[in-house]
Amino acid sequence: MKPVLLLVDFQNDFLRAGDLEPYPASIVAAATDLLNTSRTGAVPVVHVWSTVNRSGDNRMPHQKRNGVWMCLEDSAGHACPDVLRPHKKETIIHKTFFSAFSTGQLDLVLHELNADALIIAGVHLHACVRATALDAYAKGYSVVVAEDSTASNDPLHGAITKRYLQKRSLVFRSSGEILAAISAGGARFGELLVDKEPEVVTHSSPRNCERTWRVAAGRKPDIEAAVAASRKALEDWRRVPVDDRLRLLQAFGRQLEQHERQLVDLLVEDIGKPIRYARDEVARAIALIDAAAKQVEPRQDRVPQKTGFRREPLGVIALVGPFNNPLAIPVGKIVPALLYGNVVIWKPAVPGSRITQQTADLFAMATGWPKVLQVLPGGDQTARELMAVSDAVTISGSLKAGRAAQEICATHHIPLQAELGGNNASIVWRDADLGAAAESISEGAFAFAGQRCTANRRAVVDSSVYDVFLDQLILASRRLVWGDPVDEKTQIGPLISSASHNRVKAVIDRARAASLRVITPLEKFNGDRSGACLEPTIICCDNPDAEVVQEETFGPVLVIQKAKDWDKAISLCNGVKQGLAAAIFTTSPKRIEDFLRRVRAGILKINCSTANAAVDLPFGGWKASGIGPAEHGPSNREFFTRMQSIYLA
Repeated sequence: MKPVLLLVDFQNDFLRAGDLEPYPASIVAAATDLLNTSRTGAVPVVHVWSTVNRSGDNRMPHQKRNGVWMCLEDSAGHACPDVLRPHKKETIIHKTFFSAFSTGQLDLVLHELNADALIIAGVHLHACVRATALDAYAKGYSVVVAEDSTASNDPLHGAITKRYLQKRSLVFRSSGEILAAISAGGARFGELLVDKEPEVVTHSSPRNCERTWRVAAGRKPDIEAAVAASRKALEDWRRVPVDDRLRLLQAFGRQLEQHERQLVDLLVEDIGKPIRYARDEVARAIALIDAAAKQVEPRQDRVPQKTGFRREPLGVIALVGPFNNPLAIPVGKIVPALLYGNVVIWKPAVPGSRITQQTADLFAMATGWPKVLQVLPGGDQTARELMAVSDAVTISGSLKAGRAAQEICATHHIPLQAELGGNNASIVWRDADLGAAAESISEGAFAFAGQRCTANRRAVVDSSVYDVFLDQLILASRRLVWGDPVDEKTQIGPLISSASHNRVKAVIDRARAASLRVITPLEKFNGDRSGACLEPTIICCDNPDAEVVQEETFGPVLVIQKAKDWDKAISLCNGVKQGLAAAIFTTSPKRIEDFLRRVRAGILKINCSTANAAVDLPFGGWKASGIGPAEHGPSNREFFTRMQSIYLA
């Protein structure tokens, strides 16, 4: 294979326009790695730039209509970031419309290079990248899209574009996979172009990377068989009286309780969860069963006389689980789904595969109904294919995963419940107990290496007490215990993988490069054998648009923002796209009332950190943190059933 790297529209005007997902700095970093490796690996590079001339006004019609001037030739916005600046021998192609092929110049360049494959990265996936990829497809080139080196300001359209292109044999790969293929040479690069279903998924213990296991991935025949078995079981399960279903599920809870030690050991080994929090997770799973049982109303329907209504189960539920709470979060969905007469196919996150299978075995042992809860291990492709053939989807995961689920569910007209994480802020006001606030926020930010969707990501602090609070926060963070998850004292263990470590560290490094103050409070931190440990980090940032403010790191990083007045504090708290949880530390009833009225998040807390949540209350985010009904409490019935009205003649 003779690949060429195309960098499409990595120009400052596009990167600074806002609303890009992923955040511009992350795609630029990934593209920079691709560029540097291509140069050392003798892969030719072509830079494609949109170029507008004011004298001739060659803007596209929609730009003229909207009065938009972008990428004016020789302007700062027309240029690319310095790290992506072309070398003298690298070709720059200027275009006006979407596709890099639109001027005909690229055809000539690729012919001279004798290229037969293209690696495409750039902005925007749903527009210029898509148009370029489709034209390349029409011209017979093999195409690999660098997934983490592309972004879109219309992310749902971007998810649609990905599925559309994949169906036409254009493959999406991470920059890491592409870098490895370039380094290995042409034969290895050809392997990237085979978009086949993976036969196995692998995971290494965060405690020790030498401990690795492989799990067979669900493929199309496996998915079809699981769905067929589920539909058959559904007809019998939905006829089981609700009281009998409840007794079976309570027996499942007793099995979890009896096998607590085994489940805790798996949580510690497989995801690196400190043992104290692993025990909490098993206890929470059991508590969620009890809480769901209390929500079932035996007389929830109105028996028809002349008219009536009833609630019916949705059918086959696809449950896509997260890695960070691979037991409690799924159990909190499984139990109400089954109580209301549905059946469940559970696709766990890869790190949670062994925990999931053990849990399903305990369920089958307790209930004697193995087909109403089936496990289907695998990666993203397994999840997408399962969601497309189910009757409803409930997912906990990243915003990217939620976009993919949203697109699939909209296409197939099926309900979606999605919990997509948070970028949670605590407001600390001048009248608060600053020491108590610091203790609560530091634990909420750094425990379990910050891998909780409710973790404290930001602290918005009254400027009059900012310095005092920061000192208190540093001291409180130093008192946290990091180490081996098997140690009873450990609060901060490793991240889920070395890849996660590298991703979060790159965000911190970019914050340093932007001259932000970066503080690492722990006095002793020596790393670990897995390469997945990252020391807790506090970043002081007054720029509300900075990457570290706007993006959820999902790691041990806490951002401190200064608020000059109360309105600014509310603005900063609300000033991100997510809206899962928020907290306030104050003794003022008036400020608490105003906080409750103005903050846009699904979970609001007073004088305690954003981390953790009750089992009997709705759990759901606003804005980009959630799609569809919340989880738990009265929301269970709202999502897992649908209404039917009945008329009798």
